[in-house]
Amino acid sequence: MFTMCRVLFLAAFLFMMTGCSSGNSGGVIPGKDSQSSTKIPDTTADDNGTVPDRESIKTPITPSVYQKMLHTGMDVDWVKTDTGRETARRSYEQGIDVPKIFKKRGLSHVRMRVKEDVLSDPTLLEEIRHLVDQSIDAGLIPIIAYQAAEFKDDPTNDATLNHVKQWWQKVAETFKGHPYTLAYDLIIETTGEVKKHNDRLNLLYRGVTAAIREIDPKRIVIVAPNKISSPYELDNLEVPEPTDFMMVEWHFYAAGPKKDNPKKQWTTGTPEEKRLITDKIDYADSWSKTHHIPTWVGAWMANNYNDVNRTATLPDGAPGGGEYSVEEQKVFARFMSESLRAKGIPFAVNSDTKFYNRETNEWYPSMAEVLDIMIGK
Repeated sequence: MFTMCRVLFLAAFLFMMTGCSSGNSGGVIPGKDSQSSTKIPDTTADDNGTVPDRESIKTPITPSVYQKMLHTGMDVDWVKTDTGRETARRSYEQGIDVPKIFKKRGLSHVRMRVKEDVLSDPTLLEEIRHLVDQSIDAGLIPIIAYQAAEFKDDPTNDATLNHVKQWWQKVAETFKGHPYTLAYDLIIETTGEVKKHNDRLNLLYRGVTAAIREIDPKRIVIVAPNKISSPYELDNLEVPEPTDFMMVEWHFYAAGPKKDNPKKQWTTGTPEEKRLITDKIDYADSWSKTHHIPTWVGAWMANNYNDVNRTATLPDGAPGGGEYSVEEQKVFARFMSESLRAKGIPFAVNSDTKFYNRETNEWYPSMAEVLDIMIGK
């Protein structure tokens, strides 16, 4: 009798779990009052690497461990532009799990860049929450990154600083209790007027980090050096203490190399051109080891799409602008990827729209080999 009761109880439990995980049958992104829960991904390793185990995402993750988990990721437009948000919503309504597609492709994390204000747009915050949950379900590490344009354009104004602080407080309150694979990247890129006000940038980091720590003390928080997140500005960066759960993001070639720019020149990969890359990597690596703070490169690409023929496309519809052919991109991508991996520095590729057709939810075949090199296949 006791055994029969256990069998019946187990059957009832499994039935309830099946019903609870059936999703939103209406095809609408969960609303503000919905009970959308974050599931812990399976620990089973797949063809693209090992999914973080259950304990590692339920308990705080140290920056050194987190750095090793990131591998290769991608900057995504899912919650940044109007087009990105619209296509992300449509994919969800059609039952297409885009984060799962990215994970299956071999990517380990996504940098979800956000431009608009979650304080005045609750729908945006709900979209972010949904995509964070969906990414975690897929075993894809989500990193939320904020544009913070109001502060970058007017950094000496306390009102803009406070707004960024309130923005992150709202995000931290929303995601308190989420798995620790979720991290916060305070500013996408240090551009605009803030380049002239390093003191204000450091002040922002201290204030925002302190506000997040009051809500979520052991979440990974990421800050970037000034002047377009340059590694050569790391010595002027004041990482908020304690640094137990702090990381630093820096980047270079975020808009790709150029054939006629001596600061980021790449033609055929001459020794001098390679040194432009390795010198920056070595500088960041030395700083990281000296300060015992892991770093991550948040954006780079293998072509300068925005400089030449911006509207051009390849035969399969992939963006075809820029100075570099696919074969040339493969050469640059291989050297860049291997140089970063040699130092154990993970990176996010910029960006999803160069490799993924968000209208058809398929990868562009023409860019497959470039992305394979970046992923390390």
